[in-house]
Amino acid sequence: MKIDYVTIKLFRNITQARLDLAPHLTLLVGDNGQGKTNTLEAIYVLLTGTSFRSPKDQEQMITFPHDSLHDSNDILSLEGIVQRNGQGVLKLSHRMTRHPIKKRHEGPILPVVTFSPEDVWLSKGSPQGRRRFLNWLIAPIDARYSRLFRQYHRALLQRNKALKDPTLYGTIASFNPLLAEAGSYLWTSRIRILNEIVPIVQEIFLQLTGLHLHVFLAAGGTQNPVNDPKDYEAVLVKRQREEQMRGTTLMGPHLDELNFMINDLPALAYASQGQHRSIALAMKLASFEVLERETGTTPVVLLDDVLSELDPDKRSRLLHLIARSRPQTIVTDTEARNYENLEPTIYDISLGSLTKREI
Repeated sequence: MKIDYVTIKLFRNITQARLDLAPHLTLLVGDNGQGKTNTLEAIYVLLTGTSFRSPKDQEQMITFPHDSLHDSNDILSLEGIVQRNGQGVLKLSHRMTRHPIKKRHEGPILPVVTFSPEDVWLSKGSPQGRRRFLNWLIAPIDARYSRLFRQYHRALLQRNKALKDPTLYGTIASFNPLLAEAGSYLWTSRIRILNEIVPIVQEIFLQLTGLHLHVFLAAGGTQNPVNDPKDYEAVLVKRQREEQMRGTTLMGPHLDELNFMINDLPALAYASQGQHRSIALAMKLASFEVLERETGTTPVVLLDDVLSELDPDKRSRLLHLIARSRPQTIVTDTEARNYENLEPTIYDISLGSLTKREI
């Protein structure tokens, strides 16, 4: 998969820009705070429909020009053309308004893998971040997962509202069938993708550290995921009284936790900063292999100021992936460097303005 070009309008500090991307390597060069990460994020949003930043940060993606009166023309717009491995040309677009927040994404979810210094939070951050990683990994592979994920959370919000209000107790059961169908499918899909990715992660982690990594899903609110919708619904009925007392749904994939154990010790409690980085890098490298295998498409790779953050072994592993698979790669850096003997397209970025260097 190769991106021909991307146009950006009113995205964070980028008022308007067009990037014509090289088949293999594009460098985004500039000082910190000038818009390099924003450009990567714009590409990510165009390919996936979502941001790699937190949901709260996503609300601030659209930026109005200083001379704007916030009229109807102030719409964040991302558009691009993708060549998809001999399967033809794809046109993608993503639009968003802030008042009210409303998004419209046109096009499929395409595989893209990001590497950034913040990846360490994959292993040491919140459970929500690890659930987000699983959702991101499955979405390009399984369109039904994405659809049922949205339906699950809509039903969950409505059911939780009913659990908090005694006058709505009579409506609780009406949400159970959809919650059971979607929840059981989410669990089945997460277990399946973990069965595929974990052996690859363990091998990479062993090569990076010489240590053994155990990765497993702790199903939210139950000892084992419930894979049958009828069994799932029966558990919801059984626990309803307790949930009414607590005012929330106490079982489901919205409470899942992805756990990491290093030599039988929990990584959250005992891992060093370097070991957390190794877990994150192993997960991202393994996800590249899984996405390429499952989708039949080589993912785009986004490297956000990451090379200077990695020690020589981890940097070598990442560069080996780039050299071997030769995916289309977009790299941010504070200076232009020789990168795996590729001839890059270089854009200089200053205050949200992108200028292509002439060769």
